[in-house]
Amino acid sequence: MIEFEKIKGSSDPLFTKMFELYRSAFPPSERRELGVLGHILDTEKRFVADALMKDGNFVGFFTYWTFGRFVYAEHFAVDPTLRGQNLGSETIQAFLRANELPVVLEVEMPDEPDAIRRIHFYERNGLKVVQQPYAQPYYDGSGRMLPMLLMTNDLHFVNTHFRLVKQTLYQEVYGVQEQDASGEELGF
Repeated sequence: MIEFEKIKGSSDPLFTKMFELYRSAFPPSERRELGVLGHILDTEKRFVADALMKDGNFVGFFTYWTFGRFVYAEHFAVDPTLRGQNLGSETIQAFLRANELPVVLEVEMPDEPDAIRRIHFYERNGLKVVQQPYAQPYYDGSGRMLPMLLMTNDLHFVNTHFRLVKQTLYQEVYGVQEQDASGEELGF
């Protein structure tokens, strides 16, 4: 059974293991640099980084933000040598059960087989694609935007409060205003 063990800060030995997997699992446009991630973990009370443990061993990680009306699952990865053992589904199911608030996450556009596979994985685990245009600001603060999809376990909430969800993610997670991202209002 997967256990979520809170990573207590950037000096926690589990943070080093998490960052190694984080760096290999996500492209630069979809992740933070080591110092920035460590600073957020050390200072931002709404941000949580959990090591995924099985039988006392590190098998992956899960990071998320808890906001007043929803939870944003930011990054999630399982050690590639352990994939295919149902650890991902076990993790997502446990996370959804543990959260009473709606859960929102981002996924790549279904333009390649891996992205399609990830979308299907989340759909099999109870999340649905939000059918509203969305783009993720690059983590580097450049203002560039990466077209993405939002997924959630509560379509009614996200469709009803889409603007709130998007603005919260842009401002609180990415540190940008919508107009900062491209020099003009995005109009999503």
